[in-house]
Amino acid sequence: MKKLTIYISLLLFSWGCTRDFASMNKDSSQFGSATPEASIHAANRNLVLQLGNMNGTRFWDLSHLAIAGTRYDVTDNGFWQNIYQGVLGNLTQVELNYGADSIYRNRVQVARIMKAYTYSILTGIYGPVPMTQANNTGYLSNVLFDDEDDVYTYSLNTLKDAAGNLNPSRDKLTYDAIFSGDINKWIKFANSLRLKIALNILENPKLKQFAEGHIREVMQNEGALMSSDADAAKMPFENVSGNENPYFQRYVKSNNFWPYNANSTNAGPKMSEFLSTFFRSYPDPRMKVYYDSVPTANRALITDTLTSLNDDSLRIVQYPIDYLGMPLANTKLTGWNAFLNPNQGVDLGSNDQKAFSAVTPAIMQVTRPYVIMSYAEVLFLKAEAAYRGYGSGSAESYYNEGIAANFRAWNISSADLGNYMKVDGVKWGTEGNPFWNYLHLVKPAIPAGNLNKIYAQRWLNYFPDGAFDCWCLQRRTLVFDLPPHTNPGGYSSYSSTPTYADIPGRGSYPTSVPTLNPQGYNSGLKLLNVTSGNDYDMYTRLHFAVDDKRESKKWNDRTDVAYDNTYLRKKYPNWEAYVEDCRKTGIPIRLSQTIKP
Repeated sequence: MKKLTIYISLLLFSWGCTRDFASMNKDSSQFGSATPEASIHAANRNLVLQLGNMNGTRFWDLSHLAIAGTRYDVTDNGFWQNIYQGVLGNLTQVELNYGADSIYRNRVQVARIMKAYTYSILTGIYGPVPMTQANNTGYLSNVLFDDEDDVYTYSLNTLKDAAGNLNPSRDKLTYDAIFSGDINKWIKFANSLRLKIALNILENPKLKQFAEGHIREVMQNEGALMSSDADAAKMPFENVSGNENPYFQRYVKSNNFWPYNANSTNAGPKMSEFLSTFFRSYPDPRMKVYYDSVPTANRALITDTLTSLNDDSLRIVQYPIDYLGMPLANTKLTGWNAFLNPNQGVDLGSNDQKAFSAVTPAIMQVTRPYVIMSYAEVLFLKAEAAYRGYGSGSAESYYNEGIAANFRAWNISSADLGNYMKVDGVKWGTEGNPFWNYLHLVKPAIPAGNLNKIYAQRWLNYFPDGAFDCWCLQRRTLVFDLPPHTNPGGYSSYSSTPTYADIPGRGSYPTSVPTLNPQGYNSGLKLLNVTSGNDYDMYTRLHFAVDDKRESKKWNDRTDVAYDNTYLRKKYPNWEAYVEDCRKTGIPIRLSQTIKP
């Protein structure tokens, strides 16, 4: 693999030297000697690296799985150029150079699958994007944009056609990092992507019937979908410079982030306060698996009142919080000031960043594979499809199997799984009683209804690699009542610096596009139905998303804001359990008062 990695690096470099579509749309003969395997692997690897980088700088914050960048930044960050050059450029070369040669038929179909998948990601971020004229020598500086609906239509039809043209008895990829040359797994991956993308566009009235047709076809042949953990699509990595896991490269190898560098003032990604409250609302063992405990010296203290097993007295105690989520921002809106009384609870936003739980070290390992699509995800997709009346399976069964598959992937015990499946709000047909978040603004809850349970578990399953899909899921379903970001920033993503922000509706085009491709940029604005002359309105809604008109979004007018740490209390059922845990862990007993009746 090392020799292939070196060659792929040269491919990536050659694409990385270009700066606009004029230079991207080059003579394809310059890549005539590149094997399809090298081009496909270069594209796949670059796609994963770019998604991993965007998780750390954009998508984790948008997903509320983690707090990494601390802002709702939807600027491009180089993603656009790297995807068009290092991913789509390489995949297009496979089609151009080998598409007419039957010896390479399967390999060309694999390239088409990844190309369709990549375009579905691009349009899910930006909406209209160059597709028909992109990486095409017939078009140079003026490359027009394609409508979001057309891109999704292309992606779904291409996935269907490519899967139908794959034949296990024909050629195979001699090097295939994702599926080791198993063509049947590529077929399952393509069909699983069809289901995923079709479900994602169901709320688009223009594409609803089209999407339903794809869902119906796929669910009529469920054997052609991923059917076990072994079918999962993962990109492996090595302990070889340049081929390490993207999180390892960004956070560990850079030596720039705490806790990976004990002396750094830059904080690595943390558990979000929303997710922390969510985990505690439905006692979830994944909190201690997805995230690391707070260092003992940095743990915030919580005051609690405990009963006793031996008498009727109450004891007021303090104990440290070992797992704690970080709020989006410490800034409070001006309309809230009169209601925020520190005596009502702990202002979690004032704590040092070291007081919050970092993501588990497991995802920072140099060789950890990047999960492109898991079997658990496919089970949740099937659960939603079955809930909507497609296929012959049970939505409840797929839902339960999806949670079990997720727990298996993280080596969580069957005993913990059994206990979790009994929790109200998690168990099919039940409702929970979630806590308020720390400002008493929203309840990080699984809303009533079994479909919302499917959405919520799919969201949890996406940690850590599927943050983009979390953002898509929230925009399509509004399943969660998310708190506002009260310090969202004033990047070029926005037309002005907002006081607060809900999650953005789309990513903004690179600032270079209006200059390098003005005709194309204007075509994109027209397709977005934007008349301002730029695409910096963060609430521009894409076609697949639903409009969020809930009254609760007038955040500055809320008069019920108050510090609320209820979700952190009652860690111990009684005084005796608290004392026993202190003895086991060496934590000092902090008893401030005993109240006797």
